[in-house]
Amino acid sequence: METLLRKYLWAVDLAVIALCAMFAARAAATAIESSLVKTTATIKRPARAVTPASAGPVYSKQIEDILKRNVFCSKCPPILEPPPGTGPDLPPPIPPLQRTSLNLKVLAIMFAPPPADPHWSIAIIRDNDDKSTGPFSIGSKIRDTTVDDVEEARVILLFADGRREFIDLLDRPVPAAGVPAPAAAAPAAAADPLTAELDRGIKKLGEHNYEVQRSTVDSLLGNMGALAKGARIVPETRDGKAAGFRLFSIRPEGPFAKIGLQNGDVISAINGLEMTSPDKALEVYTKLKTANHLSVAVERGGQKITKDYNIR
Repeated sequence: METLLRKYLWAVDLAVIALCAMFAARAAATAIESSLVKTTATIKRPARAVTPASAGPVYSKQIEDILKRNVFCSKCPPILEPPPGTGPDLPPPIPPLQRTSLNLKVLAIMFAPPPADPHWSIAIIRDNDDKSTGPFSIGSKIRDTTVDDVEEARVILLFADGRREFIDLLDRPVPAAGVPAPAAAAPAAAADPLTAELDRGIKKLGEHNYEVQRSTVDSLLGNMGALAKGARIVPETRDGKAAGFRLFSIRPEGPFAKIGLQNGDVISAINGLEMTSPDKALEVYTKLKTANHLSVAVERGGQKITKDYNIR
């Protein structure tokens, strides 16, 4: 037995060493575990804040509202459309139209209805301050304004600051306070002085030849209201192009009838100047003040005739 123990003593030593190593490893593990438990207990984690459902914004689930949101910022407010007229690419709002304070009076309007060119519309305007009267079309200057539009019963003026005002054809002077309105004319009133001037100053020499006194021309040019009321003048267009002016509703005692013009006549040219634009019509008007002879090309019933007027 002693001999056997001596022979296998190394195995007993090895077993004892193994047992000691196991106990040492167990002790070390227990110490490490105890240290870790104490460290974990000392660490305090912050409590997780719970936000109530009512504290945050509630967004609509409609498709239109979702498209308005900022996809790059979930906490940003929805993208709202700017109010009308305030966008950067929109023109500034047009100032409201108001009645003009200028001492101007529209005596008559020759209105060119659509589809005619609106520049053919001409208004006869009197400036009551300087006692001047003249024709005005779109783009014409009057005082410190520009004629922006000529409508059927009013004229629109455009100021440099963008302000727009109108003059009404149907405006009537308002009598001052305390001044009684003028009484109606008696049935047996005296004859119209303009009619007497036309009878005295226009003489027919032939079928298409007339002699007109200079004083009669001056009287007509100084009374554009009566001249415009003598007939209805409408621009004539053919194949989309201006061909002159057609006359309607000629008054028998008016100036147009006195110089031999009839309803339906188309005035196509005066002194060789074709009536194809408002500018040319205004040019003829200015020449009337100094011209000694007028040759008017008229189309009547499909035929072309020429009316000659000698001004003396």
